Amino acid sequence: MIRLEPKQFNRAESLFAGMAEWNVYVTAVLQQTSPGRVYVDNPDAPRSGFAISLDCVYLVGDPDNTAFNQALKTELAGTLLADDRVNPAEPMLSICVDSLDWEPALADILGDWRWPPIWGSNHHYRFDRPCLDWRMALPAGYTIARLDATLLAAQGSRLPQNIADSIHIGWQNQENFVANGFGFVALHGDEIVCWCLAGVTVGTACEIGIETAAAHRRRGLATAVVAATVEFGQQAGFSHISWHCGTDNPGSIKTAVNVGFVLERPYHFYAFYYDEPQHYAELGRFYFFEAQMYEEAADMLQIAIEVDDEPPAYVYFLAARALAHLEEPAAIDYLQEAIATGFKDWELLETLPEFAPYRQKPDFPGNYTGEP
Repeated sequence: MIRLEPKQFNRAESLFAGMAEWNVYVTAVLQQTSPGRVYVDNPDAPRSGFAISLDCVYLVGDPDNTAFNQALKTELAGTLLADDRVNPAEPMLSICVDSLDWEPALADILGDWRWPPIWGSNHHYRFDRPCLDWRMALPAGYTIARLDATLLAAQGSRLPQNIADSIHIGWQNQENFVANGFGFVALHGDEIVCWCLAGVTVGTACEIGIETAAAHRRRGLATAVVAATVEFGQQAGFSHISWHCGTDNPGSIKTAVNVGFVLERPYHFYAFYYDEPQHYAELGRFYFFEAQMYEEAADMLQIAIEVDDEPPAYVYFLAARALAHLEEPAAIDYLQEAIATGFKDWELLETLPEFAPYRQKPDFPGNYTGEP
């Protein structure tokens, strides 16, 4: 396996062409407008390739190339899995493959990694045509503005942390974002409560992402802000506007469709959080919500608690829910721990069906009114 010099990246373009069609970051790396690394088995006639962007890593080509796979296993152990990363701000190693035939090889490549992968399913959408006027869709009491240098400076330390993190992960700094990216936000007064940012741009292609503050959801803000962002993007000359979202995120999917995006493809990804407690917590969340495998969820969440010096309340609470599905008495113990570490959503606790067999027990926290 050969790590290409940037001046050699063009040798891998045909190998990564299929992946680049639905991952703008791949094109950005190959054209060197965004940081990354590219590996191939043979620079002159590549059969297998591995690329790293600020956002993700990508495996393409022949999954049965044993020599390449073994070399990649060694390279990963000495780089990404040993804190030598393209993007130190990215909390996880997320892997996309161009074929499900990579699954057996990937299991071997990552077989020595410390914990099992998180399997996920995403949708890739591509903007087709405008379906609404965001000015008419914007709820009363809000304004939409471009997230430019002036607004970033005005926000200062009030800038939502998730925006700051997105800019740091995708653009490394605000100056690069302002010069090469774009985004729009919804303001409630002078507070940013919804935002849509381009995570990467290259040529006439870009990828965007959206988030709304919890207290301002279900008001149509996301639809209006995305529509404003896409309108700007088209006016700026972007003809390929992409959106990736989880198949378990109906709100994001609905927003994409309402604005005018169409499903380009579903795909799988594999993720490893570099932080062990976070990885097991996310793996437990996956088993609980997506796979509905409650025994496995309980096992993973209990490991997350064991390896974390200060487990957060939500991990204790989800462990309690998983154990409640299994009708385990320990569910109450974990529920008590969740409350001790800050859980306070009594309304949710009283409505979850898995706790129904426990509600008549004298030690069930739901019997309290107000703070326990």
